Amino acid sequence: MPNKTTKQTWPWALDLNTGVSAIDNEHQQLLQLIYQAHLLAEQGASTTELLQHARDLIVYTAAYFKREQHIMQAVNHPALESTCTAQAVLIQDLQQDFNSRSFTKDSMSDFFISLKDHLVTHIKAADKNFTAVSHPLNSKIETALSRAEPLAAINTVDIYIVDDEQQHVDLMVEMISIAGLSATGFTSASLFVNHPIANTDIILLDLNMPDMDGIEVMRTLYDKGCMPTYILVSGFDERVLHSAKQFADAKNILVAKKLSKPINTKEFIHYISQLQIEVRVAQTCIQAQQKPTSPAKDKLTLKQLKAAIAEHQLVLFYQPKLDMRSGKTIGFEALVRLQHPELGLVFPDQFIAMAEENDLISALTYEVFRLATEDYLIFCDAGIKPFISINISAKDLLDLSMPERFAALAKEKGVPPEAITIELTETAILKSVSDSLDILNRLRMKG
Repeated sequence: MPNKTTKQTWPWALDLNTGVSAIDNEHQQLLQLIYQAHLLAEQGASTTELLQHARDLIVYTAAYFKREQHIMQAVNHPALESTCTAQAVLIQDLQQDFNSRSFTKDSMSDFFISLKDHLVTHIKAADKNFTAVSHPLNSKIETALSRAEPLAAINTVDIYIVDDEQQHVDLMVEMISIAGLSATGFTSASLFVNHPIANTDIILLDLNMPDMDGIEVMRTLYDKGCMPTYILVSGFDERVLHSAKQFADAKNILVAKKLSKPINTKEFIHYISQLQIEVRVAQTCIQAQQKPTSPAKDKLTLKQLKAAIAEHQLVLFYQPKLDMRSGKTIGFEALVRLQHPELGLVFPDQFIAMAEENDLISALTYEVFRLATEDYLIFCDAGIKPFISINISAKDLLDLSMPERFAALAKEKGVPPEAITIELTETAILKSVSDSLDILNRLRMKG
């Protein structure tokens, strides 16, 4: 990011004041950062440097918005919902604006001005909600801001390429550098799995490698508790990539994209740039939570699972699905978790099999479908009309009433049935779908 101590900025207009000095100060700081990036462009900074500043500013803006939302929530601000919607739309617009541009100095300079204009418009519209509240509430906001955690340093995402062919590693590194990013290559998968990997990292993983294939890499990192975002790459046919994705889904491993060799250079450059922002924005939102939730340490009991379904303790996390050509988010894959009041966040490997074995899977799946329909409406309110895919168990197919119940719920919520995509996990057909896919895919890749 540019040096925060520089005092130069675009003039601050009085009509941008919200009436809450602490929030006005943060708005001015954000505009100052944008202005400094604009100055760097005017002074001839490198394209790589400008691209990095552009991404940082999008992530920083998302972090600021999330902090503002928590402050509004803390004081029960009446405009919280409308503000969240406006901010979500703005972040999506910024991401699409950035991804639609050519990676040149002039284009990035124009982007900084566009970012400033977007932010000013937002302040004049959504943030003017603050001026409509009474002075006592303003005082509470000032107090909440003074007590809130400061904005964390902008997080980074490391990109790794794991492929046994050095020529392909070099090519991928070069393509990523064109996007203004850097990447580290490994031609040995066995060496890579012993390298420190963070959950925020992105890994471009070849499936067919001699010392350790891609599925072994994912399984090894999973066993270590490491859950980065993967882009799977293969010279095999689409069936191998699809089956590898099924293996990852069974383990709740995030696979953002499947790519077949040879890779379209232009599309990939824009995609990796967009994905890096998506991962950083998502991580920023997680870091901004006032009370982060730790994964559950104790195992969930059957009694607790029954209560969790009845008391609506299931929550959905969403993995975006991007269109490589446009860079737009076209859909989301729903990943179910259980938010237990005592155990914390419980992952599906602790409760899906239990639900299947104790005739609870139908009720659990219905709850997931209900949550997906409600979240779809929230996305629509934010100006996004995606499809949402949810996974169902093969045992759900024994419930003959499921189609009618799902259709009735969608009609009740006002959600078009085609907005929700149903995907079969097959976990009830095979004793262990992850182990079976592991073996079958590796046998296929090894000839």
